[in-house]
Amino acid sequence: MQRLITTLTLFTLFLSPAFAQTESQRIITPIAPLLNENTAAVIHTDLSQVKPDDLAAKLKPMLSKLGIPTEQLDAAPAMLKPNLDALAALKVRDIYFLSYLPLLPTYQVVIAVPLDKASDADAVKQILSPPGAAEQAAAKTIGNLFVLIPPANSSNDFDSVWQTITTAPTPRPELLEALESVKGSAVQIAVIPPPYTKRVLEESGFDMLPPPLDKTPMSVVTNGLRWTVLAADLDKPQLRWVIRSEHEQAARDLRKLFEQAVDAYIGIAELSPEFRLLKEKVKAAGAEPATFLKSFLPVPKENRLELTVNEAFIEERTKIVANLPETILDSIASSARANQCQNHLKMIVLAFHNHHDSHGKMPPLHTVDKDGKPLHSWRVAILPYIEQSALYEAIRKDEPWDSEHNKQFHAMCPAIFQCPQMVAKNPAIKREGLTTYSVIVGKNAYPEADKRYDFHMITDGMSNTVAVVERQVPVCWMDPTQEITQEEAMKGIGKSEKGIAAVHTLGSRMSTHLALFDGSVRTIAENLSLESLKGIITRNGGEWAEVKYDE
Repeated sequence: MQRLITTLTLFTLFLSPAFAQTESQRIITPIAPLLNENTAAVIHTDLSQVKPDDLAAKLKPMLSKLGIPTEQLDAAPAMLKPNLDALAALKVRDIYFLSYLPLLPTYQVVIAVPLDKASDADAVKQILSPPGAAEQAAAKTIGNLFVLIPPANSSNDFDSVWQTITTAPTPRPELLEALESVKGSAVQIAVIPPPYTKRVLEESGFDMLPPPLDKTPMSVVTNGLRWTVLAADLDKPQLRWVIRSEHEQAARDLRKLFEQAVDAYIGIAELSPEFRLLKEKVKAAGAEPATFLKSFLPVPKENRLELTVNEAFIEERTKIVANLPETILDSIASSARANQCQNHLKMIVLAFHNHHDSHGKMPPLHTVDKDGKPLHSWRVAILPYIEQSALYEAIRKDEPWDSEHNKQFHAMCPAIFQCPQMVAKNPAIKREGLTTYSVIVGKNAYPEADKRYDFHMITDGMSNTVAVVERQVPVCWMDPTQEITQEEAMKGIGKSEKGIAAVHTLGSRMSTHLALFDGSVRTIAENLSLESLKGIITRNGGEWAEVKYDE
């Protein structure tokens, strides 16, 4: 009887009296069995509106105006298209990501996909699971709703997770209200705090935050944030951010809290001499940092706060940016590119780990033919683990990297293998398909040729051993013969054309990024001692020293 009552309640919520659903109701209806009082956030994407090529073309000029690097946008369409086409072939239109408050400490995310046929569940599981990890993912179906718990989170007991997300389905009308406020958008990220969180939060406070935030009653947040939604309209393109407050005054109070947070951030940042100098230059250019930052905050509109970021919005902010000295803009752009470079390195090491999970070892330095001649670089081997399976399949692995057939792929270097800062300084890197990243090969580093290399061989510890570094001179990404040798690396950072590069600024010095086998990325100054450098290059020397990294 309880199940019948729940079903009728959900039916009443999601269908209008005329038995005709709105678009927002259509979006919610398939995931009704997964909505309950623990549901904290829902991300929905309408795949029928996702056209990567069009989106990349529209975003590039907008981002460029703000000095934001766009190199990754060029690779995005090729990375996304195979999976999008595969899902389209299965008639999948909607994909959902749901989070639940009791699962948030483990960052548990549940993926849900309504299927045209329940028999398509296995195919969808293969598409959505990380490469080589589909068997470790936990999945179930509720009717034609496919539910996947990614393997990264499967250390949790599946039965308890399943109970958390399916026990006592409860209508969440605030989710429908949130989606209605941004209806028609291709992507919606809705945060809907469970009802019981208001009481819990109001018992705590901001006492750990800097003044004046520490004196703010928590009710400013609980009354100011009934729900919030961030939506992307891909055809325009534009972003919309809406926060629903309990009433009009609550919306104004929340906006004031945001402004205080900006002031507090600037107050902390001013402890840095570099920031104070930047602030002086910005003011000399007729701008004000606080005003500029606050222009990105949502503005009160009755009982809501709203912000729309589109071409006009960016154009207006660009006028402010245009008044800043060129050196400041270069510094901001370089910082963004440095962050992107670090992300590239993290993704490469993650691919190493995924390869290791699938094969019990890391990719070989390069593959060889029957005569021992090099065929393909380790970069080719990890293509399936960086969303480049189509490129991997197109390459003939039994032919050399520079065969007539394989030459056509030389200029198709995935952006993940290129440092954006080096590309900005030398566009030929992108045009010619060169890579700026390398492993270090040697007796105590990455094993030569096709020798086995697994994590057990890193006896110095994965957090003390270099996996990937930036190289001084870029080479073809498919070339299996041009890695940095241990001898060249030991000449120092930025000291050898065949060695480690120093391409990023670090105050008055130059620096480089390197990724360790534990997945962390560090910034190393060019004056790092050779003793410390040797300690992190070798995997089994037992001589590694405590290195002071620059963050």
